[in-house]
Amino acid sequence: MKMEEPVVLELVEVYRYEGFPEKRYRFHVKGTKIYINVGANSVEEAVEKAKKIFRNLELSKVVALARSKGGEGGEQKA
Repeated sequence: MKMEEPVVLELVEVYRYEGFPEKRYRFHVKGTKIYINVGANSVEEAVEKAKKIFRNLELSKVVALARSKGGEGGEQKA
């Protein structure tokens, strides 16, 4: 059985909606076109939430399938 590659998240943006107490964090899953947005009180909490979403949605299977079909995480080559 092939070992899963760890998810690498790149922090793209931190923003706040007026009237909401927590910040919003936008992460890009490196090597894919996938973005995950979460609300949290700290970067560490946001990373954990984003990783949990990645696991719960089983996105690693989607990424692995896309890579096996020739694309690097589904990205098109120019």
